[in-house]
This record gives sequence, C-alpha cells and structure tokens, in this order.
Amino acid sequence: MKSRMILGALALLIQTAVAGSASAQHPVEVQRLAASGDYFVALTTFERMPKRVATTQSVMAAARSAWALGLSSRAIEEFDRALRDEKLAPEDQARIYLSKGIIEFQEGRYQVAALHSEKCVETLNAMEGAGPNPLRAKAYLLWGDSLSKLNSLGDAEQKYVQALDDAASDDQPQINFSLGKCRAQIGKYEQARENFELVPLNHELTADTIRNLASLALDTGKISSATFWLQRGRSEYPDSFLDSWVDYALVKSAISENNLPVVREIRAGAAKKYPPSDQWLILLQAAAEEFEWSKRAAESKEGQP
Repeated sequence: MKSRMILGALALLIQTAVAGSASAQHPVEVQRLAASGDYFVALTTFERMPKRVATTQSVMAAARSAWALGLSSRAIEEFDRALRDEKLAPEDQARIYLSKGIIEFQEGRYQVAALHSEKCVETLNAMEGAGPNPLRAKAYLLWGDSLSKLNSLGDAEQKYVQALDDAASDDQPQINFSLGKCRAQIGKYEQARENFELVPLNHELTADTIRNLASLALDTGKISSATFWLQRGRSEYPDSFLDSWVDYALVKSAISENNLPVVREIRAGAAKKYPPSDQWLILLQAAAEEFEWSKRAAESKEGQP
C-alpha cells in the first residue's frame, strides 16, 4: 500500500509539473538530465516535449528515468516504444531487452524475465562478428537467476557457465556466487566450493559467501572447515553473523567435535539473545539437549560394574 501511495504521488507531481509549463525542451536535455541522475526532472522534461520531437535516445532516457523512480510499468511502456524504431542499433535493442528483463525479475515475473534475457542473447549473437560481450554475460546471469527462481537448476547452471565465458572481471564475482549457490543446491558441492572461493575478499558478497562456505562445509561433514568459516564470519563481518543460524551451526560443529563445554556455552548465550520461538534456537536447544542426554547415558554406562 505504501509503495502504491509513493508511486501515485510521483505520478501526480509529474502531471503537475507538465501542466505548469508549456515550453518544449530539446531531446538531448532529457538524455543529459537522465545521465546526471536528475530522473524526475528528466521525465517531466520529456513529458513537456511534443511526441513528434522525441528521439529514440530520449525515449530510452525517459524509460531509464521512470525505472529509477520506481515507475516500472511506465519504464516498460517507453522501452517498448523505443523498440519500435526500425533503425535502432542491435546493441541498443539488446540493452532494452536486458533492462526489461531486470524489471520483470524485480517484479517477480521470472518466466518473462527469462524470455527477455533470451532475446538479449539472441540479438547479440546475430550481430556480425559477435565475440565475447560483457552485455551478453549480464543477460546470461539474469537468465540463470530467473531459471533458479523457477527451480530449473540444471538449466540455470548452464547459463551461469556461459555468463562466465563473456564476463568482465567486475561481473565475475557475482556470477561465481550465483553459480556456487546453484551447484550447492544440485549437490555439486566441490564445484560449488570452488566457485565461492573465487569471490574476492572485501567484496560486497564476501559475507554471504562465507555463510555459504560454512553451510556447505556442514552439509558435507567438514566440521573443522565449517567452524573456521563461521568464526571468521563473526570476526570480520559481525553485523552479518548476528543471527541464530550461526549459533545453531556452531553448536552442530561443537557436537561433532564432542565438545560439551562449548555446546553448553553457546546454548546459554543463545538463550539470552533470541526469543524462545526462534526456529534456529529451537533446533539448537533440541540438538544440545540430545547431545547432553547421550553424554550422560554414555557416562552412566561406563560407571556400571
């Protein structure tokens, strides 16, 4: 409801600005304003401009401005208008398909996003002398993300691999991260670990990568490795490792190492930090309780004559 009110207010402001000025602006001004991040002014300037004056580049600038303002439907409308230009360069067509795909993905329409990604790839492949292209890598990445959301993990893996073939160095960490998550889900644990470890240190994805490496190590029984990643995460990225899953994972690690004092310490600390209804706390308590009983049973058996 709140987002609809915001969008409605933006639309009203645009209409008010249009009504308040009858002066026509040059199409280049729309492009300049959009490029400088003045999206609202760019869109109002475009609205004031007669449609016969608008160029395809100014239409694309208006579409990007509407997108930046959260006006997704308006952005798609203007992108579609630009696509109707028969003289539009193939690379610009591909960029529009990618932009529309990202918007559809953000709106949760993953099947449509996948179709736009495919159109982007097909357009770039049809260009004469087409070689490695970072734009195609972005399209393959979006295609893979869309297929992952649709639970078509095998096909998604293929798209991520194709994305790496075209990717610029700046895009490789995101692709490796997405590919690692996909491969972990389909049981390719060693390959997933290799992909995660290709995400560089001090990247915006590093904290999430460490969580995935810890989870992967737990799932594959590599307890010492899981402990290492969990402790490193809490040490270097404390704000990202405050949740109860981390304590649960550390308890599972301590249980595997038969370390009762550490289990008790983590359990006591977790009980103070999280509400009793917390899902991971409940699982932590159950695992710790079971471990305590098994230890007591073992000690009682040893003490019998």
